[in-house]
Amino acid sequence: MNEDQLVRRRSEEWRRAELIVGKLESAPKKMSESNVSEFLRFYRRLSTDLALVRTRSQNLPLIDYINSIVAKAHAMLYRTPRNRNWSLESVLAHAVVAFRRNKAFFWAAFGLFFASGIAFYFLCLQNQDLVTTVSGPMADSFDMWTQNDGHEVKGTEEGILATGMYAGNNPRVSIIAGAVGAGTGGLLSVYMLIQNGLIIGALASEMTRVQKLPFLLSSLIPHGVPEMMGIIFAGAAGLKFGWALLSPGLHSRTDSLRRAGRDALIFILIGVILCFIAAPIEGFFSFNGAFPQELKVLAGVVGLAFWVSFWTFAFKGAENDPKYWPEHERLEHLERQASAPR
Repeated sequence: MNEDQLVRRRSEEWRRAELIVGKLESAPKKMSESNVSEFLRFYRRLSTDLALVRTRSQNLPLIDYINSIVAKAHAMLYRTPRNRNWSLESVLAHAVVAFRRNKAFFWAAFGLFFASGIAFYFLCLQNQDLVTTVSGPMADSFDMWTQNDGHEVKGTEEGILATGMYAGNNPRVSIIAGAVGAGTGGLLSVYMLIQNGLIIGALASEMTRVQKLPFLLSSLIPHGVPEMMGIIFAGAAGLKFGWALLSPGLHSRTDSLRRAGRDALIFILIGVILCFIAAPIEGFFSFNGAFPQELKVLAGVVGLAFWVSFWTFAFKGAENDPKYWPEHERLEHLERQASAPR
């Protein structure tokens, strides 16, 4: 290696890299995408230069100089950025992008929940004994529904107590449905989705037998839209964790779970928030005889239309913006840009 020739040829780029690293350390938010791409190119070249001078040169000042730039660049490249933008718009955009990037897991969870419920509904109509296989400790609740001819009028105190009960139970179910996927390859998430579907199907079959199915559906739809959606989101998180564990691709299973974790955790958080939204609707409105069943159906339909529109049209195109992607995907995107021929 001709050391003098290397220094003449590469010194300008080393100084440029040193300048960019300094800017990135002092004001990372002011760096343009082109600066970041340039930084990544310099980092790879400097790493090569460092390996070269370490193995073929005895010039310690030169080695220390290049090593200091590479060390700073490495620290900047692999540190975890702090995202201080917690505005409502940013949070909602991240949620929408996570949904659109992982629609396959959402629809898989949706299918497991509703397909099991609809199938079990028709099976229970043919064989009533099947109801007891899933009702279990909920048998009294099933009896209450079949014997109910209308909801009682509830006051504010009763509504608060009911809301507190639902807000404590349903979000917990969502967290469990999502979290168990990471340790069981998604199997327990699948089980919980199917189990919830079977309970709904069994209850619907019992209400059909006593000719009260419209009463059941009109009572469930106002809070059922966000609540069931929340359970499906949480179940989808479990499926994503399970897929990452069972099919890690070129990554280790630990790394695959880590890479899946960001979007899966957003799904669990969405599920919890939706269950919290459902709690006061269930506590004050759905089971309150002060409101006609027709109004409850209308509220449920409006709520369903709102959520479908939100997940479909809100923040259109945001899924193509790297700032909403997981960190490892943003980095890979920038590296691809940096290595692309110009």
